[in-house]
This record gives sequence, C-alpha cells and structure tokens, in this order.
Amino acid sequence: MKRHEQRKKAFQLLFQIDKSVVELKDTRFYEVYQTETFVKSVIDYYVHHQDAVNEEISRFLTGYTIERISKVERNILRLAVSELLSHGAPVKVVIDEAVKLAKNYGDKDSHRFVNGVLKNFAVQNEG
Repeated sequence: MKRHEQRKKAFQLLFQIDKSVVELKDTRFYEVYQTETFVKSVIDYYVHHQDAVNEEISRFLTGYTIERISKVERNILRLAVSELLSHGAPVKVVIDEAVKLAKNYGDKDSHRFVNGVLKNFAVQNEG
C-alpha cells in the first residue's frame, strides 16, 4: 500500500476513534492498522501522546478550540502533527498530503485552514 493510501486509512481510523466513539479494535480498517507499520506507528503515537498533539494544534488556532473545529479538520491535523513529531517526515510532503485529504473529505475551505495551521506549526518547530 502506497504512503498516500496509508495516510488516508490512518485519517479514517483517527476519525472513527475521535472522542472514543468507537474503540480502535472495532474500527473499520483495523486490519490496516495491524498490517501497515506506518499506520500503526502514527496511530499509536497519537493515542499515546494525544494531549501533547492536541496542545500543539491548539497553539495555532485563532479564535477556536480544537473541539470547535470540524471533525475532519481536527483529525487531519492530528494525523499530520503526529507524523511530523514521530517520523521526522518532510514537512512539505506531510502538508501537501494533509491538504489533499482536506480537499477530499473536508468543506470547501478546509484545505486552506489545514494548510495555514500546519505551515504555522512547521515554522514554529523549525530547528
């Protein structure tokens, strides 16, 4: 499975477990979590560091809390920030992939919002 498809499945898994609506083991695509190392590592990173990931995202939300942004945007941002923090992936690639997910799953301007938050995150975390 190509990395883009893995990111898509990881987003779909995060979307399902958001606010503990569904247990990870009961999600659709759980078999992908079990078989794809990248998906498992990103999901596990978020699950074990969710407070820190959510705080990082919240630092770049102006006039919103993480709970007030759409479920799609929230989980795309969680995926991207988790990948950046855990894998040291190329920032441009992660942002481009997050923007693609936002265009496919989000509202009309979701991709702009996701792009802005992630670019601000990346600038603040350059080191």
